[in-house]
Amino acid sequence: MPERTIRLEITIHAPTREVWAVLTEADHILTWWEGVAAVSLTSPKPGGVYTLTYDRGKPDSCEILKAEPGTMLRYRWKSSEPEPTNVEYRLIAEGNSTRLSLVNSGYGEGLKWDKAYDANVVGWAKMFLGLRRLLETTRHKTRGND
Repeated sequence: MPERTIRLEITIHAPTREVWAVLTEADHILTWWEGVAAVSLTSPKPGGVYTLTYDRGKPDSCEILKAEPGTMLRYRWKSSEPEPTNVEYRLIAEGNSTRLSLVNSGYGEGLKWDKAYDANVVGWAKMFLGLRRLLETTRHKTRGND
């Protein structure tokens, strides 16, 4: 069965340590992950689990598979898809900015997968733009016009 993958890349005018914190710390995830009412994390290391509780519907769980602080995070995302998918963030420092990439893989074929894939393409794009806006607006307010 063929597999589909969502790939996104965005440059954020903020250092990697700030981008990493917003991507991985439970309190920060609340500020950009769409529809989430609460986030908990058992441990930031492999085997740790993020639980994303939404305003509506069942919670998602994200088991951390690999974590290289400030550089890469990979987790298995168990949500409304027919089967779990894998998500990987990679962060590359570029001066005072960060190039952030996302790979969300494991989407199969069929109507249920089509619906999940289409919704997540839009969802990830909106959340990444929101993440960039959040980080750049916060930096702009605290640092002035850099």
